[in-house]
Amino acid sequence: MPLLTLTTDYGLRDPYVAMLRGRLLSRFPHWRTEDISHNISKYDLVEAVYVLKTAFPFFPPGTVHLLDTGYRSKNQENPWPSYIVVRYQGHWFALPDQGLLPLLVDRDEPPLVQRYPLTVSRPNAGFALLDWLDGPLGMLIQALGQDPSRTKAPEPWQEPVSDTTGMWLDKVYERDGVLHGRVLYADSYGNLHTNLDQATVEAFVSDRPFEVLLRSRQPHENRSDRIQGYYHAVEGQRLTLLYNAIGYLEIALNTNHAESLLGLRVQDQVMIERS
Repeated sequence: MPLLTLTTDYGLRDPYVAMLRGRLLSRFPHWRTEDISHNISKYDLVEAVYVLKTAFPFFPPGTVHLLDTGYRSKNQENPWPSYIVVRYQGHWFALPDQGLLPLLVDRDEPPLVQRYPLTVSRPNAGFALLDWLDGPLGMLIQALGQDPSRTKAPEPWQEPVSDTTGMWLDKVYERDGVLHGRVLYADSYGNLHTNLDQATVEAFVSDRPFEVLLRSRQPHENRSDRIQGYYHAVEGQRLTLLYNAIGYLEIALNTNHAESLLGLRVQDQVMIERS
């Protein structure tokens, strides 16, 4: 059974998730739909893509991932939402055309992008994704249902083109012998996820002693000289550093809420210094 996933900022209080799932079930009854998250912070594009980036590798190749967040158009002549289609690592992604692709993919292997050149009718006022599912995205889903091996969206979607514009994540960099990264995401447990990946950290440290430095308001919990293998590797409510499921450095407090207790926030700097 082909598979769709949903990542949105709709929340669960309103009927929007049910409306979306109902439309998918009505139009594509042979597709299974799974939720990644509907609790993305409103309009937070970076958070939405980070959550999707973390989750999608755990789904089988061929999965179609739909992402939708509140749309903020910068084009006064055409304020209506539009979506791009991308095939990446064997998965399909439909994303708002707001420069999100570089947040999802590796900088060294940007995939090709397809855009829809025609006007999309708008019978569902204020719910553009439904319009696109009735139109261009629906065409893609139907085509994939008939031929899962296809590698591009059907006409009249435009031919795939390279597109490296958009909001690249702040790149990890080294300055004066210090590796600099940032906090990208705070999960519901208060754990903080950074853009420091394991390969980069290990190449920088190279078996030498090191310290991870945080701008914490807790002076006794603002540094660590080791990266643990799991959350409960330390005793008490102590600082724990580990690599998350996709290999990025995560900051946690054993059995507590690192975000609130340490006072760290998304975009705060994290530094690694060799001794």
